[in-house]
Amino acid sequence: MLPLSDVRVLDLGQYITGPCATALLAEMGADVIKVEPPAGGDPFRAWESGGLNATFVAFNRGKRSVVLDLKSEAGKQHLFDLVATADVLVENFRPGVMARLGIEYDTLKQYNPRLVLCSITGFGSSGPAKDLPAYDGVAMGYSGLAGLLMDPHDPQVRGPAMADAITGHTAAFATLAALHDRHRTGAGQHIEVTMLGALAHFLHSAVSKQIVEGRAENPYTRVHSSQAHAFATADGTALLIHLSSPPKFWEGLCDAVERPDLLSDPRFTTRADRRDHYDDLHEELRPIFATRDRDWWLSRLQHCRVPCAPVNGIADMLADKQLRHLGIIDVVEDPDAGPMPRIRPPVHFNGAVLPARPRAPYLGENTQEVLAQLGAHGQEKPSG
Repeated sequence: MLPLSDVRVLDLGQYITGPCATALLAEMGADVIKVEPPAGGDPFRAWESGGLNATFVAFNRGKRSVVLDLKSEAGKQHLFDLVATADVLVENFRPGVMARLGIEYDTLKQYNPRLVLCSITGFGSSGPAKDLPAYDGVAMGYSGLAGLLMDPHDPQVRGPAMADAITGHTAAFATLAALHDRHRTGAGQHIEVTMLGALAHFLHSAVSKQIVEGRAENPYTRVHSSQAHAFATADGTALLIHLSSPPKFWEGLCDAVERPDLLSDPRFTTRADRRDHYDDLHEELRPIFATRDRDWWLSRLQHCRVPCAPVNGIADMLADKQLRHLGIIDVVEDPDAGPMPRIRPPVHFNGAVLPARPRAPYLGENTQEVLAQLGAHGQEKPSG
């Protein structure tokens, strides 16, 4: 039995933060019912190619889709019937939308006082920024995360939707805590997770340095302190080393590149010296790593016990032998949708990996099934 196999979650989320949180709960076995509007469903269904596109699939695996018009009395009543059977409801509407729909927490708990409602917002339900639209890049900008990832001389937004994912993981964590509290008290509660708060919490090390030491981090502060370097190699690929603090890794690197003279160079004697002369050390090492292919260097560095890695693309990561050994990701051929990734939680319970959840649902695929289980065959029909 999966850890959350006795938990039912109603997912009113759209885009990423809410669906990310509920996808994590689905991976742990929760029955997640995705409640979608009749006019196209979750807007991410129309993202890229439409239908079961890769982005939608990534955040909606293992769920069932029910189409309800929450602006109609019939649709709202179906939601209340579902709430009576549920443990959790997750939503990421802008503040005030749940109240305008007439499905705010005070109403929902009349149907189920044990319900945990998790509301995800950009900036919270009160305060000067509460009504600002919040997307991944907006939250990254306000929180300082974008500033820690950008080249200050050439500011460009880069990388995956980190703010959305971090907030979704935080919301799933908070939901599980609320379920545990309900086990003790017997009562549900309304929890709120903000994107701004989730990122500020995620950046606790940088926040601590600012408050305790009065020192503002920049994109290179942690890199210099942890002694992480990336180098291009002769075959056009790149590798990364991370020396951290143990002297043996620095000594191993000097051995690997056959530069024992660096050990006695006063610029690099201590980790603090190597941090302060980071660019000098990088320039000493850069032409050396350009002389041979990456695989040769990785073998050499590993032999000298230096923490290192290839700078992989996603295709390289998927082909990695260790990842394949862990059994986290595989691909199945869906008769309707084509190749679909199956992603398992990166957790072993009693030594066993959890089974992969089914593919993401088509819009309204499970409407009749779910409503029939409630004894409600009402007006809502599947749209897919």
